[in-house]
Amino acid sequence: MLTNSQFQHLLAHDFSLHAQAERLYALGYLPCRPGFGLDNQGYLRIDCAFSGRIPPGLSRVPAAALIRGAYVAWKHDTVLGIAAKGGQAPFRFTWVAVSKDNPAETVTIWQRDRRRDLWHVALHSLVNTGIDHATPDGSWPIFWRLKSARMKGVTPTGFHYDVRAVPWVNYFHGNDALHGYTRASYGFPQSAGCVELPVPRAKQAFKLLHDGAVVTITGHWHPGEGYAPSSSGALLAASRSEPSRPWLARTHTAWRVAPASMLRAAPQQP
Repeated sequence: MLTNSQFQHLLAHDFSLHAQAERLYALGYLPCRPGFGLDNQGYLRIDCAFSGRIPPGLSRVPAAALIRGAYVAWKHDTVLGIAAKGGQAPFRFTWVAVSKDNPAETVTIWQRDRRRDLWHVALHSLVNTGIDHATPDGSWPIFWRLKSARMKGVTPTGFHYDVRAVPWVNYFHGNDALHGYTRASYGFPQSAGCVELPVPRAKQAFKLLHDGAVVTITGHWHPGEGYAPSSSGALLAASRSEPSRPWLARTHTAWRVAPASMLRAAPQQP
């Protein structure tokens, strides 16, 4: 699997890929029109021009990551023969935005209606990312999906784990995946590096996602400044009002303070 920088290098030196990117846009696999040019220093610049209003943060996702995700999706559909009539993408373009910022870690799954060029939130949930910043920042396409997978490894704290049936798994960066996992609560770092959702939410996410959907991870969790969610991934009403989230439906209105011992708890599984 090529990295984003390797894929960008290919785009810079293989002009047939330029035409492929244009084709992916025409077929609906790419939500923005690709553009190639030179910057002020003579280096190749790869752009992706969006039309209309887009979700917050999407314009900062590297064009190479979006094009790479579109290619993964197109390749997957071509191999399985599931592309729509005329080779059109059989799904709505999906973008997964994971935030590691306080007051709580969240995932938002955005989908684009190509015909109307409108975006909407298909799923918004609390999540857990990796302790000790084990979940890296960046953007990668989902490349492998499993309804259940065995996960083995060592946490950043040195704990060995072996979980035989992790549900609703979407691998996007090496061994890092978006998946379901049962915890007492969600919204702050607890995993070995994966992005964990409550199992019911993970099942919903699995139905929305597809090979090539781009996962973007940003933010930085600051211990001691978090607020605890419920075990279902929904936020509990209490004394602090919800922070402003442009474009997101206000389905949750408040947070409650997490016990300090919970914030410092080490994970037992991925």
